[in-house]
Amino acid sequence: MEDASRVVGGLKYLTDVLAIELRNLEALGLAQQKMIEGAGALLQHQAGMAGDLLGKVLDAKALATAATSPQGPGGALVSQITAMKTSMLEGQANANVLSEVAARSGGEVANILHRRMMDALDELKAAVEQAFGLAPPPSPAMPTLTAQPAPVA
Repeated sequence: MEDASRVVGGLKYLTDVLAIELRNLEALGLAQQKMIEGAGALLQHQAGMAGDLLGKVLDAKALATAATSPQGPGGALVSQITAMKTSMLEGQANANVLSEVAARSGGEVANILHRRMMDALDELKAAVEQAFGLAPPPSPAMPTLTAQPAPVA
């Protein structure tokens, strides 16, 4: 009779470990989804920035106005230097925005994986304690990981 209870206990432990692994896979899937969403947001920002830059470069009217400045060639040069400075400042601001988007996305992924790792360790500890008779049986409700809506960037 004792051998039968060991077999049942061993099967229970095995099913507990498999359930933990399934929840781990679910968390990895959610983390991958967040990574893809973050990459999509990053690409949207980059595309918008590239479009703005291309629009400025191709703005023939502004270029013609600068070239025919009433102050002559010196005025046109000053105008181009000012435009270059503005472009560099906008480029730095754009890089800052992209860095923030990437950091936010990476932070969400890290939080998902960290939370799941902590839960998995708690679940494994409970399964080992139950398998070896070190603790009373856990409550029937095990925590599950659910997808959360992505923040609007």
